[in-house]
Amino acid sequence: MLYFLHNFETYFGPFRLFEYVTFRSGGAFVTAFLIVLFGVPPLLPFFQKYCVQKSARTDDAKDKPRIPLMGGVVIVGAIVMSVLLWGIITERILAVFLLATLALTGLGMTDDIIKTRYLRSERDGVKERTKLIVQAIVAFAAIYALYKTHGTVTMKIFFPFAKQPFQFLPGAENIAVWLPFMKSPLLFLPLGFMPLCLVVMLGFNYGVFAGTSNGVNLTDGKDGLAAGCLIFSSLGFAMISYLYGHRIFADYLNIPYIPNAGEVGIFACAIAGACVGFLWHNCEPASIIMGDTGSLALGGALAMIAIMLGQQLLMPIIGFVFFAETLSVWLQRKSYRWRHGKRIFLMTPIHHHFEKLGVPNHKLTVRFWIVAGLAVMLALLTLKLR
Repeated sequence: MLYFLHNFETYFGPFRLFEYVTFRSGGAFVTAFLIVLFGVPPLLPFFQKYCVQKSARTDDAKDKPRIPLMGGVVIVGAIVMSVLLWGIITERILAVFLLATLALTGLGMTDDIIKTRYLRSERDGVKERTKLIVQAIVAFAAIYALYKTHGTVTMKIFFPFAKQPFQFLPGAENIAVWLPFMKSPLLFLPLGFMPLCLVVMLGFNYGVFAGTSNGVNLTDGKDGLAAGCLIFSSLGFAMISYLYGHRIFADYLNIPYIPNAGEVGIFACAIAGACVGFLWHNCEPASIIMGDTGSLALGGALAMIAIMLGQQLLMPIIGFVFFAETLSVWLQRKSYRWRHGKRIFLMTPIHHHFEKLGVPNHKLTVRFWIVAGLAVMLALLTLKLR
């Protein structure tokens, strides 16, 4: 809403600052930070009374004080308020992001509420299959809405360090299948294959969406771990969104120019600011954790940014910690099934493996933050080295 103040710059010159996306991104960061920083303490007694999980997830959790869940309610609330305040509220992209984030917040809140009402032996949150189905519905709706938004590159997949994307390019008579590193199409398909091509792209994008959302959820197992890594990833996507939305930088870096992509950068900065404020209360020893309410929503939000920019394959780099956590769980399950009960890691997700090796919690968390920061730097380098 504050964006429209730039129309009154003739009356007060500094109002022109509200036209610049960089200024509004900083405002969204600070606003979300302050809302979470000062919003959690008054709500903490309520969370401690009604939002404590009745089951333990780790072997030694019984010896620790029970930490309330659902801190994600404050995080998402701060993000929504900051975006509505500093973003262009008439922008369709922002509406899609906010609605999808709120839908995933509802799914995560349902999961957390079940955990606070039942023992693990009875109900341990929303069933995995149900969770994936709901995520699929939200993902397909959001991806289709972004696909129908002018200027987005939802149906392209850019490879790191490569100039050309993978895409199905429909023509007058056929569909050209383009691959990176090739000067001519790999093959041509009849136009009747277009629905199948759309299904393939939607399925791939859903995999990125569900994998990132659940990856952040898996990372939220140590004090400050998920929040700290989210700060780096969201700031990285804020920078990339700004570059995509700046015609000169987009042309220089040979990336698609997406009008108003900078508004998504405001959304990403709001995520970063909210996570910084939440880290104040979530660092060891944590007084509250975000739970599925926050982790599912924030992971899905990061994935939507990657999908909108056609940078789905950059997600494992810019969100390397989340990718590693998910991969460790998948490898552990496959090893247990195919190797007759043998495990690769002492415990998954992988941060529990290092915990079992005796790495102190504060060292473990900070080292994961360092890895997350280096991964974001590498992701930004891929835009230049194309």
